[in-house]
Amino acid sequence: MDRFFRILLLAVLVSLTGCVNVNRLHVTSFHVDSITPEGFRSVSAAASATVTNGSVGFSVYDIGGTVKRHGQALGDFSVEPFSVKARSTGKYSINGQLSLAQSMSVIELLSIVKDIDIDDFTVDISLKVKAKGGAPQKLLLKDVPARQIIDIMKSGSV
Repeated sequence: MDRFFRILLLAVLVSLTGCVNVNRLHVTSFHVDSITPEGFRSVSAAASATVTNGSVGFSVYDIGGTVKRHGQALGDFSVEPFSVKARSTGKYSINGQLSLAQSMSVIELLSIVKDIDIDDFTVDISLKVKAKGGAPQKLLLKDVPARQIIDIMKSGSV
């Protein structure tokens, strides 16, 4: 589950480079603070990330999408809005929820987690980004390979 939230954070940050005039964003740390089951069909999670933003401040909202494995929906996720301050380094909280797809059972999910292969996963994500003083931009990314996002996370910068 830690990998999922790293992927989600990086998908959001990667998508920002296209619609906010960002010099460089650096993710210097990332930590999943908690994962809480919410019944049999969903999970809530809280994470924190330290981000260095060398450009304008921006807000990210209406964040949601689908996690897929071999092209089949594993579940839908949503993330609470957050804002990143201009020209600063700060620690940001990221809270989200993953709801399992109707075709996915908890037992099936547990078997996937047991033998997880990151190359099997892709993410569809939709979000809106608004730079301070700018117009909101809607982004829609389809079938972003999880491996690509993990590699970006390992490098520490976007």
